[in-house]
Amino acid sequence: MKAIWLLFLLTWFSPAFAAGGQALDFPVNLQQQKSAAVVVLFSLPDCAYCEKVRQQSLRHIHKDPNYKGKVRVYEIEFSDDKRSFVWFDGETYTGQSLSKPLNVKFSPTVMVFNAQGAVAGKPLLGASLPEFYGAYLDDLIRSAWAM
Repeated sequence: MKAIWLLFLLTWFSPAFAAGGQALDFPVNLQQQKSAAVVVLFSLPDCAYCEKVRQQSLRHIHKDPNYKGKVRVYEIEFSDDKRSFVWFDGETYTGQSLSKPLNVKFSPTVMVFNAQGAVAGKPLLGASLPEFYGAYLDDLIRSAWAM
């Protein structure tokens, strides 16, 4: 039993184990989205901890009956200066140009916004144990709904 837990812990904390997954949806036009809450993962290329957050906390949201139709999840590479998208304010940004006004400097950063683009609570920085991370994320989503 101890060997299983040791293997789990080594796997969980090993950045090399989690790298290389698929990104979440890219936000083409957030001004036209119709969800009550928008979750955005700000990531960097080859970020193993971003993959942990994607897999353990973000990919399942669309399957949760409490969130169905009420929450959208996107990913923006905040070092990207080529791909552009329309933000809630109707302005066009790249990941790099948006990271400055939102003060995104760390990967992964997860932010939750209400339907109008107001930030709901403090961003989640880094990767944490899934049971805690999920609870914090749930609180931010509920805060976005209440705004």
